[in-house]
Amino acid sequence: MSKIKRIIANKVFLYLITRYITFFLQFVTSMYIAVKLGPFYFGIWGFLLLLINYFQIINLGVPYSATILLVQHKEEEERVANYEKSSFILVLILDFFILLLAFYYYFFGISAFEKYEIGRLFYLVCIIAMISHFNYLFTSIYRVKKRLFEVAFFQTSIAALVFITMFFAEKKLLLSMLLAAYIVAHVLSLFLFIRGKQINVNGKLTLKDIKKVLNKGIMLFVYNFCFFMIVLSTRTIVSVYYTVDQFGLFTFSYTLTHAVILLLEAFSYLIFPRVIDKLHSKDVSEVKGTIHSLRSNYISLSHGLMYVAMICFPLFLYFIPSFRDSLLMINLMALTLLLYTNSFGYNSFLMARNKEKTVAFNAFMVLIVNIGIALLLVLLFSVSYEYVILATMFSYFIYAYLCVYFGKKELQQKTDFFAVMGECFPFRLLIPFLTAIVVVLIGNPFLLFIPFVIFVFLNLQTIKEIYVSFKRVLSNPDIVDVR
Repeated sequence: MSKIKRIIANKVFLYLITRYITFFLQFVTSMYIAVKLGPFYFGIWGFLLLLINYFQIINLGVPYSATILLVQHKEEEERVANYEKSSFILVLILDFFILLLAFYYYFFGISAFEKYEIGRLFYLVCIIAMISHFNYLFTSIYRVKKRLFEVAFFQTSIAALVFITMFFAEKKLLLSMLLAAYIVAHVLSLFLFIRGKQINVNGKLTLKDIKKVLNKGIMLFVYNFCFFMIVLSTRTIVSVYYTVDQFGLFTFSYTLTHAVILLLEAFSYLIFPRVIDKLHSKDVSEVKGTIHSLRSNYISLSHGLMYVAMICFPLFLYFIPSFRDSLLMINLMALTLLLYTNSFGYNSFLMARNKEKTVAFNAFMVLIVNIGIALLLVLLFSVSYEYVILATMFSYFIYAYLCVYFGKKELQQKTDFFAVMGECFPFRLLIPFLTAIVVVLIGNPFLLFIPFVIFVFLNLQTIKEIYVSFKRVLSNPDIVDVR
């Protein structure tokens, strides 16, 4: 009984449960909104979310650099306060430029938006972007300080208000109300963050600290921007060259498959400060052990969960007739997102070792590859919209390979093709993945169980390791602390 109480009182457990409930709520909401709006209006909603995503990643890398700097200098209170104040000034400057963009749209408009008929909804998007930049910075700081309640409230409030809102309107009015729900959630979260008083307002504002935050942030911004743009550029190309309905199906597929790994992303988000702290260590053996543990648990669990989800997708689509023809798109999207997880561990290691330029270069090169292949598929080969995602699948593989290559190089390990490939995509994961591609292209939903069976057979030992790691986190939440 005491063990159960200890688990229930575990802050990590409570946070993850909160995130699981939120993800489930987001998933149900997205599916209900998709059905209620239909492919056309859901395509418009997907475009509005695309704009919000663009604004969120154009943040000068300030939240990312703040996280790393606060972890690396956690024992220097005065320096931490200076970095916090510098970060907020940079966000304020960034929001000023968003305000200028809103004025430009008012006077001149933006022709690229006309296809989606968003009109005045763009102003709501700008308001969301301006408030969210402060909230994401607050989130980064509170995460390092292990104030998980405020972080969980911020991450849950949007999903909760959107869920409530979706019952009260339809079509274009619903789009306006959904954006209004975003604004209310962001304002409430901002109030809660300010009320938490975790920011040291006595920090000194110096040009040196601003440059330190900005210099590290710019490289991390390039990395994050390019990395997120890999899939966003594919979504953008689909939105431009295909119909609104097809973009709606594409957005639906991404929403559905991304929901599968959202819980794992929540855990990786939670432990990121601790990971940076451990990978910053000068003890090479500790670093290698940390990377192995991270990759063994996170990547393997991601692959296993996605193969289970692929078995369930046909049954799920049976109850949503208007999206029933999107099974091929959903399965290809699922396999693409799996490759994105294969870089886990090594990208964080490079950041911890202040190799921001390396990760930025990797992401930039892969983004160029993705855009190039996607445009070739669309303009030269005129593929159906489902197959545009193959460009992103290949790009994610290249990105994972580069992260492993430069990570092993930093650790002074072998970097020949077979050494890197064996770490990037080990045999026990490669075989089920290749099998899954074949099964998906065959198009018979009754064969989708085969990749999962092969995965379990080849990963029995890894599954046991995942179970042990899960028990450790439940019994000892301090594993994720950096203070």
